[in-house]
This record gives sequence, structure tokens and C-alpha cells, in this order.
Amino acid sequence: MKNNALNIRVVADTHEDIFIDFNIQKKSNFRKIHDFLIEKFNLDDLELSSFYYSNDNWDKGEEITLLNMNFEDETNLKFMDMVILKEVFEEGHVKFLYVNDFLNMNIFYLEILQESYLSTEKPLVVLHELGIYKAKKDTNSEEFNKDSRTDEIAKILKENDEDELNDFEELDEDMY
Repeated sequence: MKNNALNIRVVADTHEDIFIDFNIQKKSNFRKIHDFLIEKFNLDDLELSSFYYSNDNWDKGEEITLLNMNFEDETNLKFMDMVILKEVFEEGHVKFLYVNDFLNMNIFYLEILQESYLSTEKPLVVLHELGIYKAKKDTNSEEFNKDSRTDEIAKILKENDEDELNDFEELDEDMY
């Protein structure tokens, strides 16, 4: 059997134990893992995200960006579509940080556990899951404040029901 895949563990940066172990083809790129994490952890796919090479202390290293950010810049940034798992594994890189939504900092720790064999046609297979991740949200976001706005609207509508003047406003005589 040929080792054509890698077993990877993703651990969410939370107080609870939340992780997913999955098996992915070596020929896959980091964009495939990004799409998987967005789906499995219910993250906002409109937010920017990046992977970072890491070490045993989980220090942030070189960035792998979601989009190609090389706009007339001399630096050679890596982006998810171009970085292949097989290549980074062969270079000896096995730990990575993943950050989604740089305002709220949804952080995940990824570690390549071992080489393996993937016998299915699927490029990625979930092996184990534990816990449910709740993405951090901006407290000023529309979605977060939807319930409080609904309460305010209900309160305003209720004020009209308590109108003693039968839907007529009391006019201030000094103004006219």
C-alpha cells in the first residue's frame, strides 16, 4: 500500500475539548483544508483566513494567505491554492495555526499526525470528532444585535397601543 494521505488533527482554541481528526490526500492544497474548516466549524466564509507554519511551541511563523496578495510586491507570499500538503510534509513541517476572522480571532491548531492510506475516491474523510465549536462573533455585528433590535421595535410598537390621545400627538403650543 502506498501512503497517499495524511492524518491531521485540528484542535479549536477553546476551554472545552473540541477537535476533528481527518484523513486527506497528500496532493491536496491548504485551500481544501480551509474549506473543510469553514464548513465543519461553522465559520464565516466571507472573513479572511490564514494558515501559519508553526513549531512545537505553537509560535506563529510564515503566513499562507487565503488570497494571492502579491500585488506588485517584491515579497513572495504563499497562498492556500499553491501550497501542497505533500511538499510541506516532506520539508518537515507538521504543525500549523489557522486563524479565521482576524477581528474575532477564531484560532485552530493543526498537526499532521502520520502518513496513511486513503482508499476512497473522496479527497478528505473525517476519522473522529469531539465537541461543537461556536465561532466568536463581533458584538457589534448585525446578527448579534438582531434580537435586541427586535425587542426595541416591539417596545416602540407597544407604546402606540398605550397612546391616551387615540393616535393623535399632543402638540406643544409654544412651538406654533
